[in-house]
Amino acid sequence: MEQTIALEGIISCSVFHFHEDTLIFRFHELRHTYAVAAIKSRDDIKTVQGNLGHATTAFTLDVYGHVTEQMKQESAARMENFIKSVSAECAFLL
Repeated sequence: MEQTIALEGIISCSVFHFHEDTLIFRFHELRHTYAVAAIKSRDDIKTVQGNLGHATTAFTLDVYGHVTEQMKQESAARMENFIKSVSAECAFLL
């Protein structure tokens, strides 16, 4: 009996390989999926590094740094909101 597995979430952040028109999914792709999901959900990078068994956080970020582009944009938006709120407070004090 065939079993169907929903891969939408995994496909969006994993590496798949094709060989002769066949999709190959290896256990290692689940490791990659975990790392990407953990970083996206803002897990502490030191924890992610330890869970993956990497020697340094720099290596973890080098391998999975592509995830951080969206995080940079979100961080910039948070900083902009913070600056606006501080500016509003300063204007009130003047």
